[in-house]
Amino acid sequence: MAFDDKSIRVVVGIDFGTSRSGYAYAFLDDKKIIPRMQWHGQGFPYVKTLTQILYSPDRKQKWWGYEARMELAEKRKTQEAKSYHFFERFKMTLRESQDRTSEGPRITSSAGEKFLAVDVIADYLRFLKDFAWKDIQEATSGHVKDNEIRWCLTVPAIWTDADKQLMRRAAQKAGIIGTSEEEAERLFLALEPEAAAMYCQEKDQHQLPEGTHFMVVDSGGGTVDITVHEVLAGKKLKEVVQGTGGAYGSTYVDRYFLENFLAKKLTSEVLERYHKEEPVDFLQMMEDWETAKCNHDPSKERHFPIRVKLYRVLKDCPEVLEQLADEQDGEDESIYLSPETMQQIFKSTLNGLVQEVHKQFEKLGNKGCDIMYLVGGFSTSLLLQERLRQEFGNKVKKIVIPSAPGAAIVEGAVAFGIDPSIRSRVSRLTYGAACCEEFESGRDPIGKKFWAEDKNKYYCHNRFTVFVEAGDEIGIDEKVTRTYVPIEKNQKEMPLEFYAAKKLHPRYIDEQGVTETGKLTITRSDTTSGLDWNVEVTMYFGGTEIQVTAKDVKTGKTEKTSLRFSSTYSRELIEE
Repeated sequence: MAFDDKSIRVVVGIDFGTSRSGYAYAFLDDKKIIPRMQWHGQGFPYVKTLTQILYSPDRKQKWWGYEARMELAEKRKTQEAKSYHFFERFKMTLRESQDRTSEGPRITSSAGEKFLAVDVIADYLRFLKDFAWKDIQEATSGHVKDNEIRWCLTVPAIWTDADKQLMRRAAQKAGIIGTSEEEAERLFLALEPEAAAMYCQEKDQHQLPEGTHFMVVDSGGGTVDITVHEVLAGKKLKEVVQGTGGAYGSTYVDRYFLENFLAKKLTSEVLERYHKEEPVDFLQMMEDWETAKCNHDPSKERHFPIRVKLYRVLKDCPEVLEQLADEQDGEDESIYLSPETMQQIFKSTLNGLVQEVHKQFEKLGNKGCDIMYLVGGFSTSLLLQERLRQEFGNKVKKIVIPSAPGAAIVEGAVAFGIDPSIRSRVSRLTYGAACCEEFESGRDPIGKKFWAEDKNKYYCHNRFTVFVEAGDEIGIDEKVTRTYVPIEKNQKEMPLEFYAAKKLHPRYIDEQGVTETGKLTITRSDTTSGLDWNVEVTMYFGGTEIQVTAKDVKTGKTEKTSLRFSSTYSRELIEE
């Protein structure tokens, strides 16, 4: 069935996060955004559930969210867990995994077996899709069809184009959309900070006059994404400079707390035994830490309670309890978390986050910034808020934390799907295509020189034709066209290869840091026109994903593709 934009009745936004994920939806006739707040196994209302999934030993049965965590804990009680496959925080494997195959990166389960990351993500997205589908059907007296739903899936701005393509493939595997070109148009990939920007603009629409520059610092579980937008006429948005970001989310604070602080305080042996013997209680201890982390007052000392079952394990290690009591004036039933201790636990993550924000201000230069919005689940941390106020309070007029910062991405994703008000972005990479150009003596290397008989001159292999350079502003409807001609009169095929680079002026496609991003071929059966064969190649840059067409000017024959990035796409192109 062909896609018809006018047939869309519902927009669903999915925030697939490192630690937590969720969705919201809106019917286009009233545009009211409705987030999912209740999740199985979660004892409190929140816009997201845990990004965790558990597979049975044969990989057929699956549990997700809080149910995955609790089911695993139950299996540990009966010593069955070692054969079950548990995954958490698997979103970041698209960026970080070094185990890459022709089908994409692989991740290792808790049972030690390899899974394709795209399959694990697809299975998790399928759960979200099924829940959203049920909610939508129950919210209307009629029946909503597949082709009447637009899906908007968020991705970090720091991800490469290859990572984005893997997310699109995961969405197809999850049954969110089909594999046809028409179906592809029902799925938008929205950059997380852009979705957050739309959320912030909506919340403060009466306070953001035209010309306002506002920065969004989106701090989640795995990443921090930072962008600056300018408010245009009609409340549209324009990205001011290239965004930045990095892996400085709250999960890295958790890792430091568990592996560096708690393991030294109570010993790794005690924690391993506690985890093995009391897996459910161990999970509840980590929930206690989540509360302590998010609600910590930087000016006050906090007492982190030692759970009863953990204390029983500690009683078998009297030297550990004795050492703890000596350090805490006789107290051994809780752990003191002084302001200095919490500063240390947060230090490396916040240092990295602050460094990324400094980079964004450096890029801004004299363009300035009026407002800084802190969004994402990690932004609820008072320690994070205090640090950013100290570092940047004198650089902006106001720092704002929305009332529901954790909902910013998912609700912004729905707003993006309803009306993508982003009117321009700044390209993070230089994009272009391979070509042959006339050889320039003294500049081009001899090894690239060849004689083109039909052209009657020397040419240079492997030149890079630039379409858009890193740092260029590109409009939402922006397209760039270049015309290519054959080298030989009897040439029946024109293979086109596309490349990307972080550098501004690549001259050759085989330079360091230049990576092939995709290819397509256009053909002709009649070569009587000889060298008079013009092919117009157009790149469309306005969307989150880049589209390419190649058109035979005489016949009108057109080939179309997205840049089909290899799954082994160079990690050199990961944003700084």
